[in-house]
Amino acid sequence: MCGIAGIWRTSQQESIETMMGALIYRGPDARGMFIVPNGSGILGHQRLSIIDPEGGDQRIYSIDQGKAIIGNGEIYNYSPLLPELQQKYQFLTKSDTEVILYLYEDRKITAIKELDGMFAFAIVDKNTFIAARDPIGIKPLFYSEKDGNFWFASELKAITKICDKVEELPL
Repeated sequence: MCGIAGIWRTSQQESIETMMGALIYRGPDARGMFIVPNGSGILGHQRLSIIDPEGGDQRIYSIDQGKAIIGNGEIYNYSPLLPELQQKYQFLTKSDTEVILYLYEDRKITAIKELDGMFAFAIVDKNTFIAARDPIGIKPLFYSEKDGNFWFASELKAITKICDKVEELPL
């Protein structure tokens, strides 16, 4: 269990810190944040270390630093996906979340259909943001639009600290 939170279209770091504070019990082992260089967003992650405890802290970057991912959950089929992706990409961790990142880099949004597991994640790809969750809905992802910005969190109480009208990302 980890906790993820973020914002797109602005970089209000104090607000993300507040949201991550509400998620600390979900991920007491590590905290990571990615501030998009052009100021268009922030990804925040509270980590519970299960897969690759030594090397899998998040946010995880692509090798060219052009993409970043945060995730919550587990990808059950990451081991079978890994060999094909390792032929094309240099992995820096043994994390199932890094597999999502390179599967996305290889296949873009269609990569989500290939994932088997319980998950919620967010990827920043230069000036593009995507968020997804597992098709069964085991891992929720809540979102809100406020002041022209898109807010998200893996737990309702984190996002309601900032936003009043909150919805759950549909399956």
